[in-house]
Amino acid sequence: MMQASTHPSSPRLILPTPVRVVPAEGRLELGGPGGVEVAAPEHDAAPALRLLEPLRGIVPMRFQQADAQTLPGPDAYALEVAGGGATLRARSLAGFLNAAQSLRQLVPMEPALRPADVPAVRVEDAPRFSWRGLHVDVARHWFPIADLERLVDTMALLKLNRLHWHLTDDQGWRLEIDAWPRLVEVGGRRAESPRRGARTEGDGRPYDGHYTQADARHLVAYAAARGITVVPEIEMPGHAQAAIAAYPRLGHGAPPEVWTRWGISTRIFNVRDETLTALDAVLEEVAALFPGPYVHLGGDEVPTEEWAACPAAQARLAFEQLEDPRALQGWFLRRMAHTLRKLGKRAVGWDEILECGPPADAVVMAWRDAVHARTAARSGHDVVLCPMTHCYFDHYQGPPETEPEAIGGSTDWRDVLSFDPLAGGWSESERERLLGVQGNLWSEYIPDAAHLEYMAWPRGAALAEVAWSAPRQHDPVDFAGRWAHVAQHLDARGVAHRGIWP
Repeated sequence: MMQASTHPSSPRLILPTPVRVVPAEGRLELGGPGGVEVAAPEHDAAPALRLLEPLRGIVPMRFQQADAQTLPGPDAYALEVAGGGATLRARSLAGFLNAAQSLRQLVPMEPALRPADVPAVRVEDAPRFSWRGLHVDVARHWFPIADLERLVDTMALLKLNRLHWHLTDDQGWRLEIDAWPRLVEVGGRRAESPRRGARTEGDGRPYDGHYTQADARHLVAYAAARGITVVPEIEMPGHAQAAIAAYPRLGHGAPPEVWTRWGISTRIFNVRDETLTALDAVLEEVAALFPGPYVHLGGDEVPTEEWAACPAAQARLAFEQLEDPRALQGWFLRRMAHTLRKLGKRAVGWDEILECGPPADAVVMAWRDAVHARTAARSGHDVVLCPMTHCYFDHYQGPPETEPEAIGGSTDWRDVLSFDPLAGGWSESERERLLGVQGNLWSEYIPDAAHLEYMAWPRGAALAEVAWSAPRQHDPVDFAGRWAHVAQHLDARGVAHRGIWP
């Protein structure tokens, strides 16, 4: 069992805090002949080698395969920096990538920041949680692939390993679907957006943007090479106005436009067979694009007034022997989760799905509070915790008069760092169901990449600390010092971030 180091001379560089850091004698001088020795399967080490390419000419590196008895899990690694070079040990690609990121932080890759040498050190490390996520909403505001690549690079540096890609909502459908081209041709465009500073008035400027399937494949591959799994979200049965604007027969009543205001639309998918078949086709294409095991179905904030007034929905209620429209929401999600299961995928849903009979194998993403997370765990669901009190990065980071416009609320990096996912006396069986944690970036008030990065960092770094290391290691002063070092990496790459002043 790894024990956390409290040695006062341990290098205060690596973020998130490693489990064990042991200073050693000597120093590694940079600039001498580099080289790489790989004593591990090539497919395990190759992406990490590419990540460290700028160091190959100045740091001798050795990649060595470890076994399960030496390291406790696929993300675990050991790193030794000595006078003769750096040795990276891991069981898998994920471990080698994590070791490479720690080496990057010890030996900055940017020439202007490169020190003359590096203190010798031994690191033994493994994460607290397997799911260390960041959610990005591209439905309200769209971000080019190059900007998402930069976000992925920063996530990887901090050992975050899940990118939750929120691709559809009332205000826009962003992913190309070959079988249903109007989803992006119509659903990817809106007549205007709310005017900044006046939330009920429009700005009069048309807005559009979408990702081709080639874009999606590229981002998935780019993220995978950095140890990150992309989890797509296709919202249903609510948050569907953009899709219904593209294909009105999927909804109820008069054809709507793509919604031009923030908030929750009352337009939801109908429950006719042709609509379910259409969504099956959408999920088939999504499953083919995203090789990871999860597809997020949303399932949250579903107004049921349209179902209550729809004869077809009432007929479905009677046929399926359901009590009310809320039960129909659960039936709808179970039906679509069944499609995903046949495609080899597992459904994820926001915690509202607990209230309507969720799919039995669904992962529950608990955004309201830990009570819903523990309820899900007790019910046999795996859980990802992302409570809005600590993990909503669309909140203000300081006094509103000093910050860019935001949705409201207040969550700064200290709030994130103080978050203990297992606080409150989780039982052992409940703990086993907690996959990890995630920060959520909703983009109603985040119009461009620089603003996105400002809202993400350093709060995302604080969440990485929470996801990786034990609560006793979450010291704000120590974190601030580590963040100052990591921020130099971001500055050198032109990544925006907020300072950590009050």
